[in-house]
Parts: sequence; C-alpha cells; structure tokens
Amino acid sequence: MKKVKELKAYAITDDFKFQVTQVVISHSKEVAIYWLRDITGYSNEEMEKFRVQDFPLDEKVVVRDLGETSAREMIDEVVQIETVRGFPIVAFWKEVENDYYENWHSYFEAEEPTD
Repeated sequence: MKKVKELKAYAITDDFKFQVTQVVISHSKEVAIYWLRDITGYSNEEMEKFRVQDFPLDEKVVVRDLGETSAREMIDEVVQIETVRGFPIVAFWKEVENDYYENWHSYFEAEEPTD
C-alpha cells in the first residue's frame, strides 16, 4: 500500500513588498515556498525575507464572497473541482490592511453566453 503524504497549510507572508499573506496548501513547506516563488516571480533573495508559518487546516476564517471557511474546506473544494492540477494551491490570501481573506473566485464575473 502506497503511503500518501498528508497535506498541510502554510502562511507565507511578504512584509516588504506587497504586504500580503498567502495560505498555501502543499505536502511540504519547501514545496510550498518554491512553488509560490515560481508562480509569483519573486526572486530567491526576496523569498529569504518571507515569514513562513504553519497554518491550522481547520481554523475558520472569513473569505470574501465565500463567508466563513477553513483551509481544509478549500482542499475539499479543489479535490472535487480540479483534480487534474492538484496541489500546491493558494487557498486564500490576506492583504495586511484587510481583516478578511480573499480567493481567486472573488475576482471572476460570470460571462454572458454568446449567441
């Protein structure tokens, strides 16, 4: 029987440039850090300035347009919707001045069907 690594969540905070914390779900901290670097375009030097902390999977947070949810619930949503891409993912993020989190769903508008 193949052992499957457990998913974990990491709060990766940029205090120096964009003032944002991104909660990344991954199988390891190292994968989360390097994956975020690669998709965001940060340099290795910038990534060294980030704070990386474990983020509780079951902690409820308020996410704009979704209400109260947890990183674990976001995992369940990704598994149901997007099993092809898999993990890591950014579950949600928070700008320093906000007291709520956001996710990419908050920025999409439904497209009108074309005839």
